[in-house]
Amino acid sequence: MKLFNMKDWTLSISEEVWGLVPFKKILDRDKTKDKSVANAEMLFIWYWCDVKSNYILMPEEERLQELKKDISGLPKNWKKDKIIDDAIEFYKKRSESVLQKLYKNAIQSAIDVGNYLENTDALLKERDMKGSPTTKISDITRGLKDVKTIMRDLKAAEKEVIKEQEDNDGKTKGSRSFNTFEDGLTID
Repeated sequence: MKLFNMKDWTLSISEEVWGLVPFKKILDRDKTKDKSVANAEMLFIWYWCDVKSNYILMPEEERLQELKKDISGLPKNWKKDKIIDDAIEFYKKRSESVLQKLYKNAIQSAIDVGNYLENTDALLKERDMKGSPTTKISDITRGLKDVKTIMRDLKAAEKEVIKEQEDNDGKTKGSRSFNTFEDGLTID
């Protein structure tokens, strides 16, 4: 489902989006004349969900705070509420492909590996009941050797996800273009 398009740092929203119940709720509650809050909330949803968003790499609470701070048009006292949560779930269910979901999970796994390596000092100091280290240096160095492979594989996965999105962007339901004479030749 192609609801949003981010091009040249501008989010464009398909008009048909406003006919979908979760997004219509966002539009209806916005009392501003130009619907700027609804547009800012849609931008929030895009940055929160889309695999092309750098915010997706952040833990949820940090992502929430950063987006609230960074998105122009959100009121100072704005909160992520049930209407936004419902719209996020709706968008994810209808727009996230298996490839994108795998990519997001791979990113989360890489973040977890990074967090493990970030805490090596504490891991090396941790001891069991006998006083032996619970984490061996070889575990950490093996993890370090795997970082290059993880980075290479994530880069390749990102390219595949972007390629899939671009391929899907070129497809539109209900329209078809024909090659020369593909629809037949009619002589009048």
